[in-house]
Amino acid sequence: MKKEFIALLLAALTVSVFASDPNPTASASAAPPDAEVNTVCPVSGNRIVGFIGKPLYAQYQGQNIAVCCSECLTKFQNNPDKYGPLALKNDSAKEPMKRHDQ
Repeated sequence: MKKEFIALLLAALTVSVFASDPNPTASASAAPPDAEVNTVCPVSGNRIVGFIGKPLYAQYQGQNIAVCCSECLTKFQNNPDKYGPLALKNDSAKEPMKRHDQ
């Protein structure tokens, strides 16, 4: 009985370790924000919801900015001063995207 209890306890601990978030402080870009300020991707001009999948998020001047895909997130993070003001106005640079052209 004692061996069964120990085996059960080990199994429960193993499951809880693998089920827990391995990086609880991961980038906020993957977490849904309280409220994003834009409905249009500031990089590509695509609608945020439903175009490619779940939107990704970045921060600009304390605001949650939604982008439509990882390619746009990378471009936004590399040049936030270009895309941030556009996002705050719900506008876009309307740049062609490799992933979107396929």
